[in-house]
Amino acid sequence: MSTHWVHQIVAWAGAVLLTSDHAQSRYINSFAGPYIAYMHTYDSCPSDGSAVFHLRATHFKPARPYDLQVVTSNLSLTRDVEDNFWMYLDLAVRNNNEWKENAFVVKFPNVGCTTIRDQAPGIFAIIAKSTGVSLNKNERCFIPKGQYDVNGPVNWTFPNFPIMPYGRYRVHLRARGDPNSPVRYCAIVDCEVIPKPG
Repeated sequence: MSTHWVHQIVAWAGAVLLTSDHAQSRYINSFAGPYIAYMHTYDSCPSDGSAVFHLRATHFKPARPYDLQVVTSNLSLTRDVEDNFWMYLDLAVRNNNEWKENAFVVKFPNVGCTTIRDQAPGIFAIIAKSTGVSLNKNERCFIPKGQYDVNGPVNWTFPNFPIMPYGRYRVHLRARGDPNSPVRYCAIVDCEVIPKPG
């Protein structure tokens, strides 16, 4: 007899819990969607020295995700940067405590400077501010050779990639004159993609 009452109480309590809307939370998409990207570290890798970029960024504050990271860097170019080189991006994703290589592989053939301006406008904007280059997309993309201090807040937005899988990435960037020529620029960026707060 007492087990009958227990079953009824459990069934009644379960029905109340299932029909009530007491949880005050939002669904967080754990796979992909609109995002905020930020950088953990930036390291140079072997190249012929045509373009060397030493870069540091301030710590990202998760409590204030819309605050931009401030970059302090030095850019050294031994040749002009135009649309005369190829850009390669190999993205490895962090999964099960190891890097999974070639999660994304992107190649931009023979449009190097324009690729930077179109694909990473926040990065190009701080370079343009330091070098005096125009941001106007109707003008030829050109960064003259020289030594530059590239400093300021950077918006890590990539307008042609509005949705990305969330997670930690290691981006291997390389620039070459053509697919078989020596590497002119090389960098490895450890970054993270998190859901954009609503």
